[in-house]
Amino acid sequence: HVELGYSIVSQLTGLERAAAVVRSHEERFDGTGYPHGLKGEKIPVGARLFAVIDTLDAMTSDRSYRRGLDFEKAKEEILRMSGSQFDPVAVDLFLAEEKVLRDMVALKCGQPQSV
Repeated sequence: HVELGYSIVSQLTGLERAAAVVRSHEERFDGTGYPHGLKGEKIPVGARLFAVIDTLDAMTSDRSYRRGLDFEKAKEEILRMSGSQFDPVAVDLFLAEEKVLRDMVALKCGQPQSV
């Protein structure tokens, strides 16, 4: 899906950097991701940030084959994968914005937001 997404976004004038994020958001910080096996800071910073948020969204969304996780379980998994799947700096930024992200997940899932 990353190459198809890249193909679509790269055709839009002025969205070259966004296209690079789309293409690279499945790369892993430890170099075991795809499509190019980029590692660490060779992955565009936007893709490193987006990877955390995309994963949060995927884990907290219901699928036909499973119920979405609650925010706390998703957070635990993101923390566990810091340094391997995710850039530790991106995870630190995730933690710094936890309240906002928690509220976004609650809103998406039709749950009451925190105060």
